[in-house]
Amino acid sequence: MREYAYVTNGGSNTVTVINVKYLRVDRTIEVGHDPDGIAVSPSRNEVYVVNTGYKGANGSISVINTETNRVVDTIEVQRQPHFIDVDPTGNRAYVANTGSNTVSVINLEKRKQVAVIGVGEGPSHARLAPNGNALVVSNRKSGSVTVIDPHTLKVRSVWSGCPQASDAVILPNSSKAFIACSGTHQVMVLG
Repeated sequence: MREYAYVTNGGSNTVTVINVKYLRVDRTIEVGHDPDGIAVSPSRNEVYVVNTGYKGANGSISVINTETNRVVDTIEVQRQPHFIDVDPTGNRAYVANTGSNTVSVINLEKRKQVAVIGVGEGPSHARLAPNGNALVVSNRKSGSVTVIDPHTLKVRSVWSGCPQASDAVILPNSSKAFIACSGTHQVMVLG
């Protein structure tokens, strides 16, 4: 049985594949420029790597087939993507694009960006609730949180007062979201 962990290496534009059974590096995979965030598909044998890209240029998502540990596709997104989350079906992904103040919605089967949603300044995380009914986006530069309806792809609400909003975590029952307000050492809680 093969069990792997995938680690992004921003400075070398690679992903290191670690065999966790034998605790050794299996291989290094070349991906796009300055890889950062990473997510695993719950339904496909795939890993998605966020490539931040060059300053002022669009970024991309490298699709790695986990059976062969090779890049099988690249999906273009907006400027300076940072974070990716995949829905429970494995059909859609949501990418926080820090440089364009947007979230890219990706159809993973068709391997393309299907929508772009405007959010606050400098989004750092776009986290989907486990029940699939809310997408919570932390906007670091504007100190706000945007809540999006993933079914209509419309902004449902915007909450201010979370300086340097960064990490977002949602309870397993989807009842509450917790957002780290790094600028004040506090946590915003949304119901």
